[in-house]
Amino acid sequence: MTSHDGKALPGVLFFITLLACVCLPASPAFPQAAVTSGIPSSESEGSAETTVQDLESLVQTIEDPNRRAVLLDQLRALVEAKKAGDKKETADRKTATEAEGAEFSEKVFARFEAYLTQIAASGRKTGELLSKAPSALQDVRRYLAAPERRQSLLRLLAVGVSAFIVSLLSRLLIFRRLPRPPSRDSFWPRRAAASVGSGVLRILPSGFALLALFLLFRVVPCPAMGRSIVFHLFIVLFGYRVVMETVRALLSPDEPGLRILWMGDESAYYYWVWMRRFADYTGLYFLVVGTLFLIQFPESPLLFIRGLLLLVYPGMITAFVLQVAKDLRTRPAEPEQGGESFRRRWAHIALRLFPALGVLYAWAFFLVLIASREKGFDFVSRATLGTAVTIPALIAALHLLGLLFDKLFDVHERIKERVPGIEERTDRHLAIVRRVSAGALVLIAVGVVAEFWGIPVSAFVVSRVGSTILIRAVTIAVTLSVVVMVLQLSRILALYLLRERDGRVVTQKTKTLVPMVRTAFNITAVFVGGIVILDRIGVDTTPILAGAGILGLAVGFGSQTLVKDLINGLFILFEESIRVGDWAQVGDKDGEVESVGLRTVRLRDLRGNVHVIPNSSIDTLTNFSKEFSRSVMDIGVAYREDIDEVIEILKELGEELRSDPEFGDRILGPLEVFGLDRFEDSAIIVRIRFNTRPMKQWGIKREYYRRMKRVFDERGIEIPFPHRTLYMGEPKEGPAPPVYVRVDKKAGKGGDRGGEQALPAPVQEEDQSSEQGE
Repeated sequence: MTSHDGKALPGVLFFITLLACVCLPASPAFPQAAVTSGIPSSESEGSAETTVQDLESLVQTIEDPNRRAVLLDQLRALVEAKKAGDKKETADRKTATEAEGAEFSEKVFARFEAYLTQIAASGRKTGELLSKAPSALQDVRRYLAAPERRQSLLRLLAVGVSAFIVSLLSRLLIFRRLPRPPSRDSFWPRRAAASVGSGVLRILPSGFALLALFLLFRVVPCPAMGRSIVFHLFIVLFGYRVVMETVRALLSPDEPGLRILWMGDESAYYYWVWMRRFADYTGLYFLVVGTLFLIQFPESPLLFIRGLLLLVYPGMITAFVLQVAKDLRTRPAEPEQGGESFRRRWAHIALRLFPALGVLYAWAFFLVLIASREKGFDFVSRATLGTAVTIPALIAALHLLGLLFDKLFDVHERIKERVPGIEERTDRHLAIVRRVSAGALVLIAVGVVAEFWGIPVSAFVVSRVGSTILIRAVTIAVTLSVVVMVLQLSRILALYLLRERDGRVVTQKTKTLVPMVRTAFNITAVFVGGIVILDRIGVDTTPILAGAGILGLAVGFGSQTLVKDLINGLFILFEESIRVGDWAQVGDKDGEVESVGLRTVRLRDLRGNVHVIPNSSIDTLTNFSKEFSRSVMDIGVAYREDIDEVIEILKELGEELRSDPEFGDRILGPLEVFGLDRFEDSAIIVRIRFNTRPMKQWGIKREYYRRMKRVFDERGIEIPFPHRTLYMGEPKEGPAPPVYVRVDKKAGKGGDRGGEQALPAPVQEEDQSSEQGE
């Protein structure tokens, strides 16, 4: 992998500028004007003559069939050549795009293959070197065969042991005089100072051993290589002690009074175990790699062994991060307080996202160290620093964006009090803009971080493939925005048309047509937007459009009845023949209208039965409550009654009913008396009429009949009813004979029946019938 060359910032600025300017249209190419000011007049006249000759030649060509055929063949050939040229240009452009993408992929795979080849060669050399280990042992034996070399090694060993004894003695002296640690509940600065002091005292023995080693090497002569190895060993031990005492000061699992971090004993022991594992392995790594470097181990095997040792780190970090994340997720959740739902949600997202990012970063860090050798640490350090700067900058930018939206688009408290819910309605679309802006910032930050890590985002963006993808992505985003805007506009318009305010009543026609038109409008917008998006991502939409046309024809031919239902439903809605809540009769079915749709009309009769009638079967339709209703009553009285008196009584009853507070508002005008309407067999009929509000005619009629019966009974006006007279016949000798009637004296009491009794007068048998209620 190539190292970071310090050009990330210009690339980042270019990436941001490109995102801002990508939607700007290209400047149109201006046609080149012909300059005629300097042409002499003679040349102009010659040009005119030539034009006339050309026109005459063209006329002759068109008139001559042979010449016209030749001209047509030439034009066809030009058309075919133009088509072939366009196809070739399109194919060349497509080939160039594919070649550019293939070249980029080829570079990536070639570099990866080079790394694998290099790793395989290093492993092979390491294996060859290990196979020579027996001969190396023979060289060591021959080296130690000389007495002066054995003496030098013994002096080296004596110096190392002396330094180690100095470390032990100083450790015994210092640890006996360590101050007593403070209690767990003591003041934090006191605990921190005591922890730092204790750590410094614990590091001193290793420092004394390193100092003693340095002084002894100045006095005792030792081999240069051996001196370097021993000195390297004590430096590694000193560094290990510094790291461990620093971790001990922070965690201090054995002495809670010296613990700087705020955590429990269990967590302190847990992190102490893991930090000690990392420190132990780090000490082993530096000891092995440093020793191999000092003994001048071959470079390729050294790098191979170094890579193998480094691969352990991301494995340990992966295990540690996943285990910590699991412990945090399984921790019992605390009860939420006011205003903490947003923070709790982001903490949950962080627990899901950060472990994966930490593991990915660990593997990337160590793989770059392994692959880039000397420059790897420098590259990783700068990339990490750039990432560490970009992420807080992104968080600050998102926070600033939120503050700007909150301050600039805040709704005043007085407006909130006067218009409840105004903030939610005004911020509904503002939230979309806010999320899109935040998403743009996140994308820019991701591009910047990728540039820091050597991913050529800016180069990909300015390439033909990247620019094509970006332009298509912008087109798709704009299309989605337009579709969402159209859907929102249709929603707002529908709510406006269906809102009942200031006494405005929304008709059933509006309630039915507005949702239908809105649905059709939304389907059309989504379909057109989907076609545009599919075309932008490279899908051929011609089969889709053709299939939609064929499907439309099939539906049109196969659903003629449905089309007839829809057409009749549209006419019913436009003419507003019936509405929901009306009482209507459709064919032989009547009832209250529950719904009027494009396909059916649903009625519910008095018994609660629901009748669903297709619109195509509606031939006649009767509406009993269109705008107003009329209650028509035919009043029958006996022939002997004074008709003028009856009419006056009926008018009095009409005025009385109109002045009634319960029924007066249901009547739209005074009682209309049409007068004597007709003569029946046993009654004369007077017709009267009330104009009432819709659906109130039957209640008015019943109440008027009730009052009329009471008044007619009080004033002795007879309401005739059908009756029958039995005529027993009359013989020639004289009057009719008497009729013998059997009378039950105990009728209705459950007793025995009585006898028969002769009645001298004739008896009439009467049949009484009552009017059937509505």
